[in-house]
Amino acid sequence: MKRYCIAAACLLLRLPAAAQSPEMYAPVPEWYLDYDVKFYRIDIEADNTATDVTGHAEITAEVIGEALQTFTLELSRDIRVDSVLVDDRKVEFRRENDLLHAIHPLQKGNTYRTSVYYAAENIKGEGFFSAVSNKTDEWNIPVTWTLSEPYNAKNWFPCKQYLPDKADSAHIFITVPSHLKAGAPGVLSAVKPAPDNKLRYEWKTRYPIAYYLLSFAVSDYREYVTHAHPKGVDHPVKIQNYIYNNDEFFRRNKALMDTTASLIELFSELYLPYPFSDEKYGHCIAPMGGGMEHQTMTTLSGFGYLLVAHELAHQWFGNMVSCASFQDVWINEGFASYSEYLTLERFAPHQKAVEWMRDAHAMASWARDESIFVPKESVADVWRVFSSSLSYKKGAALVHYIRYVIGDDRKFFDVLRGFLKKYAFSTATGMDFKKFAEEQTGIDLTLVFNQWYFGKGFPVFDISWRQTGQKVELLAEHAGSSSATPLFVTDMDVRLVKTDGSDTLIRIPIRTGSDTFMFDLPDAVADLVIDPEYCVPKEIRSKDRVRDFPTADRFVLCDTHIARKQNLTVGFTETPSRKCTLQLTDAGGTNMLPETPASRRRSITLPTAALPAGTYLLYVINGKERFVRKIVKM
Repeated sequence: MKRYCIAAACLLLRLPAAAQSPEMYAPVPEWYLDYDVKFYRIDIEADNTATDVTGHAEITAEVIGEALQTFTLELSRDIRVDSVLVDDRKVEFRRENDLLHAIHPLQKGNTYRTSVYYAAENIKGEGFFSAVSNKTDEWNIPVTWTLSEPYNAKNWFPCKQYLPDKADSAHIFITVPSHLKAGAPGVLSAVKPAPDNKLRYEWKTRYPIAYYLLSFAVSDYREYVTHAHPKGVDHPVKIQNYIYNNDEFFRRNKALMDTTASLIELFSELYLPYPFSDEKYGHCIAPMGGGMEHQTMTTLSGFGYLLVAHELAHQWFGNMVSCASFQDVWINEGFASYSEYLTLERFAPHQKAVEWMRDAHAMASWARDESIFVPKESVADVWRVFSSSLSYKKGAALVHYIRYVIGDDRKFFDVLRGFLKKYAFSTATGMDFKKFAEEQTGIDLTLVFNQWYFGKGFPVFDISWRQTGQKVELLAEHAGSSSATPLFVTDMDVRLVKTDGSDTLIRIPIRTGSDTFMFDLPDAVADLVIDPEYCVPKEIRSKDRVRDFPTADRFVLCDTHIARKQNLTVGFTETPSRKCTLQLTDAGGTNMLPETPASRRRSITLPTAALPAGTYLLYVINGKERFVRKIVKM
């Protein structure tokens, strides 16, 4: 396929810098900064018939703030606390809403172990995001499982729900009736007999772990183990599946389970070697209606190929590197969703990957007035944080767009690998990724993030085109789906499909709300395909072949470049209608002057002398017609 570009230079318009300021983020409780969690030890009893959890949890932490008189943890007010110990010494405690305060003096720089003995009975949740659930599905095998993301860990164990404070390691011990199995993150170090004909499954992880990735699942499971052999890992990676103890379930799902190895090997190649290779990767089946990427032990409802790929990819994006705030959940969900695309790109016909991104754009278009970045006023809304349209599909589309802007796959995947390496076992924001990508590529991504990460909505295009002899003309008009981001500036590919079946790919620079392009092409064109690889998040509202299309040159006369301290004079070759107005904005869509009536006048002067140098857009609104002209102030 022949490929060439038209004016595809990098955009140099000066727009407001994308900024990460403290005001953008929801405040966190001050006590979050009092101590650093080192270790969780959860030792509980559970079964597969109820959501009751009883036992105790220990939190080892170092005091990093000033000396404390109380040690504060999050624990639901509905959970009964029997006793609290600090370094094995029983202490007084008090409850305050969903907080537990252990009353004991703690010195700065010292490390303390706080134990809470508790009983959580009949834990209730809301749908998918329930702390502890108990259900059956068509296999009629009861399962009890946890899902703590984003703020539900406190509903089944005492904890500190602060993303930047990962525990250095954790133990999760679950005592269950002897005919059941319990799965959890880490390595199964032992299965020990317990009173009343029970067994204690002792899972231990030595990797840093966020509070919401601690989990368990209990059911009548059987174990099915395979191995992956990823490059960069000097030993096989264990894949430990806890599946329903049912021969038919195993028969139906064995082939799908066996594909996990190839996915581990793929992501180890594209990203970094599997980050938890010294422990395992695994799955616990539960009728949850989806999946949750618990570290090294995903909980999921079935072995759908892309579901497995998505949750596995979280082991890199979400678990190895976690979002520093759920306002930046894109770090988790955008990249894991894009990993679905990468899976199809590698293992399926190319058109399947294109169709995936097409569908992602369609789903993103459902959220016409929102941003990928979650505003602080919405961070408590779990369905906004985990919006399929925004955090997942538009998030994946943004990663794909960044790949397009970088324009070199080697550099793009080097950025992903370098980012994961820099923030390994820590947390990062969207702006951390932006800064790292800019440093590695030398490309300013401010405009990209202003428009598609912090900006709201997406561009909606109306495309008109015609061919006259050997010249093809194309008019691309667009406006933002949200008034908050009225203009998008980007390059975009267009495929010209010729009547003989061959095609030519061009790249056009979208710089204003109405851009016209002309290029020579001796062959007859049958159709245009706009953005054939779905690289630019957008909506194409219309695409028409026309005899002629309107242009502001039909009746507007003005200089497109004006000197410093010069006013802009706009003339008309045709007398505009009585409703005609002029509007001058900066390149980001901000009004620079009041909207000016221009009805029945042959010329009008706009006071632009005091405006700073830069690029502006002159809009002529003449009845139902709307035209734009780019103006450069020197």
